[in-house]
Amino acid sequence: MDDVAIHTEGLRKDYHIYDSPLERLKEALFNRKSHDLFRALGPIDLQIRKGETFGVIGENGAGKSTFLKLVAGVIEPTSGLIRVEGKVSSILELGAGFHPDFTGRENVRLNAALYGLSSKEIEEKMERISRFADIGEFFDMPVKIYSSGMYVRLAFSLSAHVDADIMVIDEALAVGDGAYMKKCIDKIWEMKRKGTTILFCSHSLYTVTNFCDRTMWLRDGRIEALGETKEVVSKYEDYLREKEGMDKEEGPVATNNVDRKIAKVKGIRLMSHGERVGQTLPFSSDLEVIVDFEIYEEREVYVGFAVDRSDGLCCYADSMLDRGVEAFHGPGLHSLSILFPGFPLLGGAYKVVIFLLDETGLCIYDREESPVFKVNTEEKEWGVCILPHEWRR
Repeated sequence: MDDVAIHTEGLRKDYHIYDSPLERLKEALFNRKSHDLFRALGPIDLQIRKGETFGVIGENGAGKSTFLKLVAGVIEPTSGLIRVEGKVSSILELGAGFHPDFTGRENVRLNAALYGLSSKEIEEKMERISRFADIGEFFDMPVKIYSSGMYVRLAFSLSAHVDADIMVIDEALAVGDGAYMKKCIDKIWEMKRKGTTILFCSHSLYTVTNFCDRTMWLRDGRIEALGETKEVVSKYEDYLREKEGMDKEEGPVATNNVDRKIAKVKGIRLMSHGERVGQTLPFSSDLEVIVDFEIYEEREVYVGFAVDRSDGLCCYADSMLDRGVEAFHGPGLHSLSILFPGFPLLGGAYKVVIFLLDETGLCIYDREESPVFKVNTEEKEWGVCILPHEWRR
């Protein structure tokens, strides 16, 4: 058990639901049940190893945040056992513990003390926290005048600098603009390399797949699947498709609407034998995807793509990063061609999704989709693609 960071047995969290405050009062006064029982989580039996990056996925209301709050000690379990080894830092409801009348610096002192840091340790880290938050003179102003972005920056910076053994992260990678999001990912990646145990909850299945060693899929408060990340994510994607197709919020987290871009897709052209592809592509024709993009800073940028069917099924995905292709370097304009000889997909409607990625593959600088095109086949075929095969007797 020395290598176990988090251990649970029969872990459960229930809530009492009352129709009104009066019903709660009646129950307290007359010792008569006036509530309905809602089980938010459990029972959960689980072990997470030290140094492991553990993903938590599931639909809204599945119990993900409840589980993370139990690990972080924000709430107490109704029954069962949870044992957490080491100091825990959580990025849950960012900034929830800040006092609005205190300055950013004062809130850092207060919250860092709650994490168990001494006054000397807090002052030694103060400059790094301020520099990482990058909110300038607002660091010494009351947080009640902060914008939501400044609030998030300060909270993330504080949580990331307390040198915790376990980091609990709930949907915190889409903070700030593109450059700040990249800085946050780099910081989390640094903690991963140092052996910090990380619990990562996200709707971005792309990020979970590329970041987490193992993953747990929660459904209605219980473990639906647990194991190697790609296998669990694949099962979850199958479930989502069966539930009337993929929900849009389950796609990769990109930075399409941010104040500051690091890189941006300028255009996607679909070509076949030197001609622009219109609404249709004959079956087994060559398909060339030409991507024009711009890098605004001195950074390495990799290109990735996915070919998606209209029902949300990802038929295939790849990236320069996975294939060991040298990155593009900014700043400057660039163009890339991706050739699919004899495009093998059968009849249906498809689109090509282009991603601009950092060197970790986690930070998506930009995401753009091509126009939808249809593949026409002369005869009715079943499936997604042709598989070469032989009939033998």
